[in-house]
Amino acid sequence: MKFFTLSFDDGIEQDKRLINLMKRYGLSGTFNLNSGLLGKRHDFANISHIPKDEVPEVYAGFEVASHGFKHEMYQFMSGNKTRETLSQDFQELSSIMGYKIKGHAYPYGMQTKAAESYLKSQNVLYARKVSGKSELFRFPENPLSYVPTCWFNAKNVMELLDQFIKAEPSSENMLFMMWGHSYEMDMGFRPCPEPQLERIFSKIAGKPGITYCTNKEAFEGASN
Repeated sequence: MKFFTLSFDDGIEQDKRLINLMKRYGLSGTFNLNSGLLGKRHDFANISHIPKDEVPEVYAGFEVASHGFKHEMYQFMSGNKTRETLSQDFQELSSIMGYKIKGHAYPYGMQTKAAESYLKSQNVLYARKVSGKSELFRFPENPLSYVPTCWFNAKNVMELLDQFIKAEPSSENMLFMMWGHSYEMDMGFRPCPEPQLERIFSKIAGKPGITYCTNKEAFEGASN
């Protein structure tokens, strides 16, 4: 099977616009939240996290995954502190959403042995990084160290989508995971305004033979 999924970080107000766009094109995906930052605002970056009481409604029909309680840098924390913040984030988000959280996106993409060990002990299904060597369209040998296919505003995103659309499924399942932050529709290192994002979505949407799903559904589907 060929799986296409989106993965967006931080749980911010721009997610609402992004979700409307995803629904318009029949796409699905996962939103990685920091439960300790819900409702907070960062004036220096004009970023506002979605309030806790809005989270279930905003993300209904999509997957919510963990992204660290307060987006901590695990490599500067002790193993015990890493496990503590991860445990708190998973518990809070599971309580908010009413289901067990099964996925994680490493804050800043920074994977550590302590974080991976904790996730493994809790039977977390997958954990996403942001950079590294990506095995093009392949599921990882270690699901707790997954490098996504590309950033949603990568310069070669259209080329990669073409390759994925044309690729013939073989004996192995195929995965295209695109990641980013919804604030990058407005600002950031390389902004991707809504018209550009619409071109990306319209290119991949509605293709026969592609399963459009959440991160969790992709990893579960590949294991069945």
